[in-house]
This record gives sequence, C-alpha cells and structure tokens, in this order.
Amino acid sequence: MKKLLLLQCKNLFIQLNGGSGKAVQTCSQRINETSHRRRRDAGEDDYNIEILLGVDDSVVRFHGKEHVQNYLLTLMNIVNEIYHDESLGVHINVVLVRMIMLGYAKSISLIERGNPSRSLENVCRWAFVQQKGDSNHAEHHDHAIFLTRQGFGPTGMQGYAPVTGMCHPVRSCTLNHEDGFSSAFVVAHETGHVLGMEHDGQGNRCGDETAMGSVMAPLVQAAFHRYHWSMCSGQELRRYIHTYDCLLDDPFNHDWPQLPELPGINYSMDEQCRFDFGVGYKICTSFRTFDPCKQLWCSHPDNPYFCKTKKGPPLDGTECAPGKWCYKGHCMWKNPNQVKQDGAWGSWSKHGSCSRSCGTGVRFRTRQCSSPAPSNGGQDCPGVNYEYQLCSTNDCPKHFEDFRAQQCQHRNPHFEFQGARHHWLPYEHPDATKRCHLYCQSKETGDVAYMKQLVHDGTRCSYKDAYSICVRGECVGTKCWTPANWTAVQTKQFCC
Repeated sequence: MKKLLLLQCKNLFIQLNGGSGKAVQTCSQRINETSHRRRRDAGEDDYNIEILLGVDDSVVRFHGKEHVQNYLLTLMNIVNEIYHDESLGVHINVVLVRMIMLGYAKSISLIERGNPSRSLENVCRWAFVQQKGDSNHAEHHDHAIFLTRQGFGPTGMQGYAPVTGMCHPVRSCTLNHEDGFSSAFVVAHETGHVLGMEHDGQGNRCGDETAMGSVMAPLVQAAFHRYHWSMCSGQELRRYIHTYDCLLDDPFNHDWPQLPELPGINYSMDEQCRFDFGVGYKICTSFRTFDPCKQLWCSHPDNPYFCKTKKGPPLDGTECAPGKWCYKGHCMWKNPNQVKQDGAWGSWSKHGSCSRSCGTGVRFRTRQCSSPAPSNGGQDCPGVNYEYQLCSTNDCPKHFEDFRAQQCQHRNPHFEFQGARHHWLPYEHPDATKRCHLYCQSKETGDVAYMKQLVHDGTRCSYKDAYSICVRGECVGTKCWTPANWTAVQTKQFCC
C-alpha cells in the first residue's frame, strides 16, 4: 500500500485570508523554446526536477494579481537554494517550467476543506490533465507543486504528498499550504517525500537532527539562517534517485523575469509579516531588538503588544536600517553599487472581445509593469493592470433576454444533482454577495444548486436592478456609464 506523509506546522498562529474576492482567469506562463532538450551524459551529476506550479485563487487574491508572479518566482528560487545545500549530497535543480493560476470556481472544486486525502487526489488528477503529451515539450513537467491558502486539513497541517511518487504520471505531486516565504521549507519537505525521504527520527536514526533545523523533521524548524538535510535524508534520496529517469533531461531555458540575487530586496519586513500571519500584520514595534535581522517579530495594530514570530530571520536583502540590509541574520551595510529602479507601465493592449453580443457586456484591456520593470527594491507600478468598459449595449431579442436563464439551461446535460439530471431554471440568491455566482433551481424538485462557477460577465446581478451587472464575480453599477468610459477596477468609481 502506498504511504502518504503529513506535515504538521510548528507555528499555529495561522490566519487564512477570507472573503470570496474576484475570480482570476486560469492562465499559463508560456515558455520560449530556446534550446533543444537532450539526455544528459551518464557521468554528469545534476538531476533536474521540472516543475508545474499550480496556484489557487486564495493565493492570487492574497498577494494580488500584479505581484503574485514575482512572489512565486522568489519562493521557488528559495526552494531551489534549499535543494542546493551541500548537506543533501546530491545536486538537484528545481526548475520551474510552467505556472498556472486557477480561478475561483476551479479552486474551490479542487480543495475540500478538512479532507487532505481527497484534496491531494484532486490536485494530482488536475496536474495529470495539464501534462504535455510530448516529453520533449518545453512545458512537460516531472513534478507538480500546488499552493493554496485554503484549509485542507486539521489546524496546523501544512502539506500532503505521496512517498516515492517522483516521475509517476499521477503521484508526482504535492499539496502545500502557502503562508509566506517560510513555505519554501514546506514545499522542499513535501517534495522530499515524493523523492523517497522519510521524516527524521521516524524509522531512522536522525531524530537528534530535527532540533538543528533538518528539512525533513516531522515538525519543521528550519529557517533561512539555519537549515540542512539530515544524513538519513541523503541516504534515502540516494536509494531512489537512480530510478527517477525523468530527472535526467537537461531543462529548456525559460524566460521568467529576472529577480535580484537577494530575495528580500523586493520585500520589506512589514510585507513579510503580512505574508506570514495575514492582512494587517506589520513588524512589531512594542520592543526593539539589538539586531532586527536575527528574528522577524510581527504584530497586528489591534493588539500591538502581542508579537508573533516563526523563529526565523527576514529574507536576505531585506532593508533593516537606512543604507543597510539583512544578510544571514545580521544587519549589514548595503552594496553601494546596488541601484533602485522604479517600475513604469507599458502601453495598454487592444481591448478584447465583448462578453455578450447584446444586452450589455464587458470587454477588457491590460498593461504590463515592464517599461521598465521594478528592480533592486524599486517601487512597483501604481494602479491596476487592467480596465474594462461596457459593450454591446443594444437590447437582446426577447428569447435571448434572460442571460442567467441561458447559463442555467446550458447546465442541463452536464450537471447531476443527487444522482439525477434536472432542468435548471435561474435562481437569484437572497445573499447579495453571491448573486454573481451561478445558482440554479431544479424545475422538477425545486432544489437550489450551486454550479461551482461565476456567472458570465454582463449578467444582471438582480432581476430587480436593471443598472447593475456582474464583472469577474463582483456586482458593479452601470447607470452612469457610457461606452467611452474606461473604469479601473480598483477605484470602484463607476459613475461619470
């Protein structure tokens, strides 16, 4: 019987970001193929784990669509550095080949609260469906890492993974709870299980290494300034590594944005506190330590004297004083050659197609913070990266008038409820916050079912309100709009 290992979190002060938020369209970072894949020579020592990174809507909403990609790239760079530690005894590269950010509906369908086994199974099957059929494709992955801020298990559970699943088409995957950059150790730990590593001290003689920050400790105490792979982890890895043929390929070159050498350059201590403990948390000011880089202490303005820590330092490169940054747990003078570059917006894209052909739809345009991109601690671009406007405002023919009814009707052949198919009628939820989610009522039984998706952009929020429509899961007013009005999503200023 295949075994699954659970990882319990040492720090229990974990706050999930609540609220439904906006849905994010599923997206995939496309890779430019710049070299031909080849099988490595037998004498070479490197193993390459090519990663599909799946990120659900809870992570995207918490970090923001404008910032989440750089955050994830930084997190994966830290995971790669953990696997480069000499104590492992085997040189493994963690190579990101594809990133997929899931929308709200898909996210809640994969993660079942309180059911880690089913959640992992859902995630692994999802990753299997994403696999590229051609092993020579630039986005073909060896292993899938899935990040969520949803609670998929009991309090404190941080990861779930199949043991020795590496290279298996359905079992080479991990489910990880994301709560700040320390999650890199959770990801490294869970991937270690997939590579064949056991918990230190459980069935081996390495229990005494856990207090010193071993990555595979049952209760992970590793931190940025103190971590290593135990002797047992190295032995267990070497027992299996030669059976993982998928790790023998040289990876393609990929065009991910360039990040600074020190990850903390882009993230203040306040930001790292928010990542670790939730919205509102900032660096604790109730007491001052001699060196703020030794340990990151955080508190919430509602209770400023209650300070929390994950017992690790801020990231290397985090500003700790004017002209200084953290490095290996110490506040040191910055390199004078480091120059900040603030980001600037590129031009707007052309607007996309209208979401409806009649009855008022929505179309979008986007821009990138790339002219130039922020670097070396420079400021990100202000404002939002997409805007939308009304379109197709002409009235629909009578038989097309009820857009919500059309969407429910389209679910008739696809959505089973209580073991049977139904004729679905439109249903307006009494909770105003849920009216942009598709609920339908059975013609046969009168039961109401959630279709696990948002209504299409342009659907009226309510039959009682002719001037409000749903846009990406939120109800917005249209009474004062004209077709020429571009409206930034973030400002919520919908009237002229």
